[in-house]
Amino acid sequence: MTLDEYFGAIDDPLFSALGLLPMEGASKLTEAFSGQPVVDALQGLVLDDPDTSDHHLLIGKAPLQGCVFYLAHDGESRVVFDSLEGFLAAAREAGEQGGEISDLHPEGSPVASDQPALSELVHRLLDDGTQTDVATALIPSLDLRDLALLERLARDEDFYLGEAVAIEIARRPLPALAPIARMCATHPHSQVANAGRRAVGQVEKSARRG
Repeated sequence: MTLDEYFGAIDDPLFSALGLLPMEGASKLTEAFSGQPVVDALQGLVLDDPDTSDHHLLIGKAPLQGCVFYLAHDGESRVVFDSLEGFLAAAREAGEQGGEISDLHPEGSPVASDQPALSELVHRLLDDGTQTDVATALIPSLDLRDLALLERLARDEDFYLGEAVAIEIARRPLPALAPIARMCATHPHSQVANAGRRAVGQVEKSARRG
């Protein structure tokens, strides 16, 4: 779906009620968000303004280009849809049910198709030293197979990175992730350690199931 097709599809009161923005409104709000780390780093286009501090962004930067990101003021910011089509379908369902798009977010983020490129992007964000918030938000899109990257994230002084790694391991436990889970479980910060212990438990449970 092209942007023109998307903006044509949302020209409907059903979507206006959800705060979805027409092309001009999306461009203006995106300009207003200039300087916001996620918007800048991912070349995001703000898609909605639902009178909250939370927004959906269309990512313009590879390797997540075309995915829709949820920028949460007080909650988990992450990729929630792998395409505009998925976002539009959720918006239509939310409008018809009288709910919110965020109620229809999938439990887990779609995993990026180009994992080497995503790992490289996360490494660059970590190297920068000022964009760990952006790196944290991309962890749910990793396939958790780059163990060297996971170890670097778990050891970073920003404990939110280690916590996010542990949370994803608990969601998608694999035997190969046991060392990273144990590393998180022994982290000096309690938030990481608590999430790490849950991750260890899920990995062990998964191993018992075979």
